[in-house]
Amino acid sequence: MRLPSPLPVPFDERPFSVKEALRAGITPDRLRASDLVIPHRGARARDAPDGVRARAEALAPLLAADEFFSHTTALALWGLPLPARWEDGPLHVAGTTSRQRRRRGVIGHRLLPGTPRWTVGSLMVASPVEAWIESAAMLGLDEIVQLGDSLAGSWSTDPRARGIALDVLVDASTAARRRPGQTRVRQASMLVRERVDSPQETRLRLLIVRAGLREPEVNVKRRTADGLYLGKPDLSWTVEKAAVDFEGDGHRTDRTQWQRDIDRRERFVDHGWSYHRVTDRHLQHPLSGQLLARLRRSLER
Repeated sequence: MRLPSPLPVPFDERPFSVKEALRAGITPDRLRASDLVIPHRGARARDAPDGVRARAEALAPLLAADEFFSHTTALALWGLPLPARWEDGPLHVAGTTSRQRRRRGVIGHRLLPGTPRWTVGSLMVASPVEAWIESAAMLGLDEIVQLGDSLAGSWSTDPRARGIALDVLVDASTAARRRPGQTRVRQASMLVRERVDSPQETRLRLLIVRAGLREPEVNVKRRTADGLYLGKPDLSWTVEKAAVDFEGDGHRTDRTQWQRDIDRRERFVDHGWSYHRVTDRHLQHPLSGQLLARLRRSLER
């Protein structure tokens, strides 16, 4: 069986459009060879794309000059946490002058000229804050708060999508008048906090506040009066000397982490703190009610 002829550089290294391949002299027969896949109509790639970034890279050669990735797709490309349902969902593409894109597996949007967009790798995407605003109509309130916490925190590996000041997020949500999801994103902006390390911490904090308990401080280093370091609990109250730590599955499967968690709890308890270890089960009824009752007792002592 005759093997397909090698593709010239750069077509052997990245997804490409059929139009650019034909202009470069690649024949239609070669574009129909079995070693190429069709990730999108009018595009070719060596391998079937897996994940948001790979699918976006396969679509990018087809985009017009004014088009860029937006909404939840942009958030994913910035490395921000999204609900699992968006991982295999359609890609979101916005344009400022082109006709709204209609293509299988793609949702098109029309945005105003001047919409902030930056480059992530080889891809043009909406800026992190702009993508957060754009996605507000597609996500629940708590999900928007989680994403706001991630922007104010350090969840993304890209420094442009981390450590964003709270007033920047509030101002952006206020300026989003007459945009889809405007009310929800304004509400979310008032609930965003700095130093949050995970979506589970966000869920836990919102659970506590909505139960009417005083809002805890987030990831504050705690010491005794004579300076002994106790630890940095996810959530804590200074006056009441109460602390809460969310423990994902890694705290159970990593023996070193497990032993460290036990030692930290003992340090807090030895110095008069109430210390609460929480897993995802405690965020759901009925264990959530039991957790809140324990916290209420700790704070009322």
